[in-house]
Amino acid sequence: MRLRGLVLGLSIASAAAPVAAAAPIHFKIDISDPGWEAMVGADVSAFCGFPITMDGKGHINVIVFDPPRGRSPMVEIDAYAMHETFTANGKSLTVNVDAGPDLLRFDRDGHLVVAVTGRAITGSGVIGRVVVDLDTGEVVFVAGNDVGDFITLLCSTLAP
Repeated sequence: MRLRGLVLGLSIASAAAPVAAAAPIHFKIDISDPGWEAMVGADVSAFCGFPITMDGKGHINVIVFDPPRGRSPMVEIDAYAMHETFTANGKSLTVNVDAGPDLLRFDRDGHLVVAVTGRAITGSGVIGRVVVDLDTGEVVFVAGNDVGDFITLLCSTLAP
């Protein structure tokens, strides 16, 4: 679900990036915004096959860099701190702490990768670090405590 913020940041970076390196673009996504809550609720409802609502508190601070920035391969940093409650069929599932930074960068081969770090319960399902090659979709590194696939847990917990 946080990946929607990553995609948003990348689209802003590509649309707004001039030819010469510029100052980073900063913006904040308030996950308690009713539009964001409705969008996430619609996404998880589509996955699970029944209506789910999401009540969120917290934010995603997005910093988009204009590559190339000297020798740095960094493209974007998404610092998140979220608390979410999902509700359906008279049941609820709460994620009390979903926090950390996600780092988008180019690897040595020029592939765009994202390192999802921290307590990424709704992102990667790992408390630790997961690196995904966004060009191929391949998970290239995992370290930490795998707490399982969040969508599977969500759907089974809230199912009618």
